[in-house]
Amino acid sequence: MSTNTNPFERHGIHALSVSSINLFAAEPALWVMEHLLKRKGRVSPSMHRGTACETGLTYGLLHPNADVERCQAIALAEYDRLTALSGDPRRTREREIIAPIIANGLSALREYGIPDEVQCRIEVRLDGVPVPFVGFADLGWSARGLTLDVKTQLRSPSEISAPHARQVALYTHNTNREARVAYVTPTKTSIYNLEDRATHIAAIINIARRMEKFLAISNDPYELAGLVVPNWESFYWTDPVTRALGREVFGF
Repeated sequence: MSTNTNPFERHGIHALSVSSINLFAAEPALWVMEHLLKRKGRVSPSMHRGTACETGLTYGLLHPNADVERCQAIALAEYDRLTALSGDPRRTREREIIAPIIANGLSALREYGIPDEVQCRIEVRLDGVPVPFVGFADLGWSARGLTLDVKTQLRSPSEISAPHARQVALYTHNTNREARVAYVTPTKTSIYNLEDRATHIAAIINIARRMEKFLAISNDPYELAGLVVPNWESFYWTDPVTRALGREVFGF
């Protein structure tokens, strides 16, 4: 590797995402395994459920006359496609909550009207970070100056979580747009406005700089893997395949 490039690029990282930053902050061992060693486990049924729900909700928002049953069927078909080869025992449980999530989400989000921005690509440069951030904002209404990210989960929090706040803060950085996060569960939808986005942008920069310093220690990803310890109790290691890969990488 060239020594003339920054630590990110020496490790083949030419852009960052908020999800990458959040993973590095929460479970650096898994970040090293997936992003540096390129050893990735299976996508969990909950992540496939999120993708499927997003598909059904987006269809329902873009087609306001479509009945809820049609949108649910689209989401379920997408989930079945994504999990067709999955042997994960959680597959059925995650499938069962898709229909109520679609119903609750459409009831709340259709009040905003038809979005004119769907999966809008965002590229942002932040001071002191040598590579850009790239992401995709779920929904936007340009006339209202609103960007909204949808999170489907089992329970709704009482406020925007820090990782999600970083995400929508980045998506609306240096704009006058309002940023919101919609938490859609099988029983209700909670929508929160993002406050004090500058604080969350500062957190992103802080984490990215620490990541850069970590990468600067060595050009050898296996040496870096030797500096971190996986927390096997974390939900990040729940999947047996991911856990097995981690045992191979970290040796215990």
